[in-house]
Amino acid sequence: MLAKALERFTKWALSAWRDLSLDAKVVAVFGVGNWLLLFANHTTVAATHDVPLWQLFPPGVDAAFLIACGTLAFAYPFRDYRARGSFTTRARVVHLAAIVATFVIVPTLASIILRETGKPYTYIHDGALMVEEASRKFIAGMNPYVADYLDTPMFFWPMINNPALYHLTYFPFMFLVSGPFVWFFDHFGIVWDQRYLYLPAYIGTLALVPFIVKGAAPRLAMTAAIALNPQLFPFVVEGRNDFFVLLFLFAGLALLMRERRTMSSLAFAAAGAAKLHALIFLPFVAVYLIATKRPRNLREAVAALVPTWPAALFLLATFVPFLVNNFGAFYDDVVSYNAGGAAWTYPISGMGFSAILLALGLIPYRQADFPFAAIEIAIAAPIAAWWFIRLWQRPTIATLLAGYALTLLAFLFFGRYFQGNYLGFIAAVFTPVPFLATRAARRVPRRVRQPAPAIVTAPRLPREPAPAPLPSPAPMPVALDSVAEPSPVGVGSTD
Repeated sequence: MLAKALERFTKWALSAWRDLSLDAKVVAVFGVGNWLLLFANHTTVAATHDVPLWQLFPPGVDAAFLIACGTLAFAYPFRDYRARGSFTTRARVVHLAAIVATFVIVPTLASIILRETGKPYTYIHDGALMVEEASRKFIAGMNPYVADYLDTPMFFWPMINNPALYHLTYFPFMFLVSGPFVWFFDHFGIVWDQRYLYLPAYIGTLALVPFIVKGAAPRLAMTAAIALNPQLFPFVVEGRNDFFVLLFLFAGLALLMRERRTMSSLAFAAAGAAKLHALIFLPFVAVYLIATKRPRNLREAVAALVPTWPAALFLLATFVPFLVNNFGAFYDDVVSYNAGGAAWTYPISGMGFSAILLALGLIPYRQADFPFAAIEIAIAAPIAAWWFIRLWQRPTIATLLAGYALTLLAFLFFGRYFQGNYLGFIAAVFTPVPFLATRAARRVPRRVRQPAPAIVTAPRLPREPAPAPLPSPAPMPVALDSVAEPSPVGVGSTD
C-alpha cells in the first residue's frame, strides 16, 4: 500500500515538474535547495566564528526568517503549476524580488546593523574591512601597498597571525572607488560599511540580466540562478566583493552586445582594475573584438582595437602611480603574497589543488612555499590558447564567456587557495552561456542538404487532332539578358 502511494506520488511529481516553466524550475531548485542549506551550511562571519545566517536574528525572528524563506521558495513553483496564465510576468518578478530580498538583502542589513551596534571588526569579512582601511590610508596620503594595518580594526579581526595585516591583496580601483564614500562618512561621523557599496552592486548585477538575454522565462531563470547561487550569495552578507566585479562585467557584456565597444571596454577595464579575476578576461575581449571584424591583415587587426584606447588609459592611470611609487611593495602584496614567496604568505586554504596536497602531507604546513604559480600558468595557458582559437573561429558572447570561465577555473583551482566564492564567481560568469548558446542555435540553424524538390506535372489531357501546319514565322531577335525564373533549388541555397 505504501509502495503504491509512493509510486503515485513520484509519477505525479514528475508530471508536475514537466509542466513547470523554465523559471519555476530554476527557482524551485535554487530556492528550495538554499532554504535547506540555510539551516547549517550557509554561514557568515560573526564575532569570533562563523554562524548560520538565521542566527543573525534574535529568537523568534530567526524562525520567522526561515519560514519566510521556505514559504517563498515553495510558493513560486506552486503558483506556476496552479495559476499558469494568471501568474503573470509582473507577478513573477515581484515574487522573485521577494525571494532575493528575504534570502540576501535582509540578512545583509542585519549583519550591517550588528556590526554598527557592536565592534567595527565583527560581522564583516576581513577583505571588506581591508578595503575600508586602505581607503583611509590613501586619503591620509599613504601608499596602501606600503603601509601595514596594525593600527586598524584589522588587528582585532578574529584570525590569529592574520597575514593581511601586512599585505593589501586587492587592485587599486577597489579602494579608489571607496575613498570618496569613506571620506564623506568619516567627515560627518557616520559609520561606513563597505556593503553599502557591495549590496547595490549585487542588485545592479541582477538588474542587468534582462539586457543580456531575451524572453521573460530565460531572464527570470538566469536572474534566479545568479541571485541564489549557493556559492556566492551568502558571501554578499559578510561583504565579499564578487558582485562589485560582476556588475562591471555584466555591464560590459550588455554594451558589447549592442556594439558599444568603447564603453564596454571601459567597463571591462574597471572590473580588471578591481580584481585579478577580471583582468584575465581582458585578453579574451581583445580576441573577440578582433575576430568579429574578420581582419585581413595586421593593420585591420590593430584598427579593431582602436575603440579600447580609453580603457587602456584607464588601466594605466589606475596602476602606474602605485607601480612607480613602490613597485616592490605592490608586487609583494599582490603577487608574492598570493602566490608564495613573501615574508609571510597567504595560508593554503579552500577546496582546490593546494588543499589536496596539504591533506596528503605533500606540503608540510599552510604557509609553506610551493610553486603554485608555475603550475596554474602551465595548466591555464594551454586552455586559454585553445579557447582563443575557438573564439577566433566562432566569435560569440557564449564562446567568450565559456572560454574565460574555464580558463579562470583552471587558473584559480591550481593556485595557492581556492575559496567557495571563487567557484561561485565562475558559475555566475558561466550562467549566461546556456541561454545565449540556445538562442544562437535557434537563430542560426545548422544547414543541411535538402533533396531536390519533386516535379509535379499536371495530368495529361486527351490529344486532339493536330491542326494543319502553318507557314513558319520570320525569325525574331533573342534577348541575351532575359531574366529567367528562379528554380526552387536556387532559392533554397541562399538561406
